[in-house]
Amino acid sequence: SLSSFFVLSPRGDTIIKKEYRFSFGGTEKDLKSSVEMFFRKVKFWDTSKDGGWDGPDEAKPDQEEANDSHDAPKVDAPPVFLLDGESFLHIKRSGLIFGCSTRYNVSPSQTLELLAKIAKIFKDYCGTLSEEAIRKNFILLYELLDEMLDYGYPQVTSTEHLKMFVYNSPIITAPLTPEKQKGGNGKTASASSVHKPVSVGGVASGKSGKNEIFVDILERLNVLFSANGYVLNSSIDGCIQMKSYLSGNPELRLALNEDLVVGKGNGQGYGAVVLDDLNFHDCVNLSEFDGSRTLSFYAPDGEFVLLNYRIASEFRAPFKMMPAIEMVTPTKLEIMLTVRNEIPAENYGANVVCRVPLPRATATVFCEMV
Repeated sequence: SLSSFFVLSPRGDTIIKKEYRFSFGGTEKDLKSSVEMFFRKVKFWDTSKDGGWDGPDEAKPDQEEANDSHDAPKVDAPPVFLLDGESFLHIKRSGLIFGCSTRYNVSPSQTLELLAKIAKIFKDYCGTLSEEAIRKNFILLYELLDEMLDYGYPQVTSTEHLKMFVYNSPIITAPLTPEKQKGGNGKTASASSVHKPVSVGGVASGKSGKNEIFVDILERLNVLFSANGYVLNSSIDGCIQMKSYLSGNPELRLALNEDLVVGKGNGQGYGAVVLDDLNFHDCVNLSEFDGSRTLSFYAPDGEFVLLNYRIASEFRAPFKMMPAIEMVTPTKLEIMLTVRNEIPAENYGANVVCRVPLPRATATVFCEMV
């Protein structure tokens, strides 16, 4: 059971706050001070005292801010920690902090999953997850919290099931303005098209009442290169993510590659797509999957992951990275990172970021792009 739930901005301002069981003295003022103490501890996390700052020492945050030096690198706070006998759990989504507190012995993994579900539902009903969207739709979000949590106990955490209990309509806000995409395909909807809230009370949200469904294929590539640029180990963790704005809940069918093979050594032929692991959403009917690689399902409202997959076989990485490290002096290192683009000419890579981890004792860094 939760004692309180709150949503904080990156600056520490309280956007949403709900108290289920009073703690820290039992007043609204005590709740406000506990949330402030929580944010200071997350902001100025210290690993020198058994994993973190001891809460009652209120001078500690200021001291950490003043001593934010090179020998004390900034470390992210763990998702679960104790503060004055109260357990605080939090996750970060789109720069916002979704947190809760409890004095009971709850399951950390279950509670973190609950916070992730709440963040997902907020995004489904607001269209986009941002500070502006939450502030403009706080009445709707408080109504959702009343249905999702009863006296701190989780009740309903499904976007589809919550629709019958919610009557406030969302206020649509413009998503964060992305950079204009180059070389876009005219048949592909812009990224902002998916930032629409789900329908509430049977009324379609958004300016148009079109029946739409958005499909995204998201992949995370993990590649280990040698100093010469050869691939030592590689894997792909991917998913097919959908967001449905269909009315009437029709049955949908998704046809995958007929040469798709799940598991190595299952008689794959030349050119077959081999997946090492595959799992599906609960709504998927697999009766035709073995024969024709076709999935049939009734899409739930909101954003959901239709299937997850993993590939551990060799593949062509989009970039090739070749590092070179030279010790110039006993106290100075020169690192040269060469990145070669392996993407076909008709495609491009956007928002590419290269991060180079450095030793904790690093004093200064100078970066130059050639």
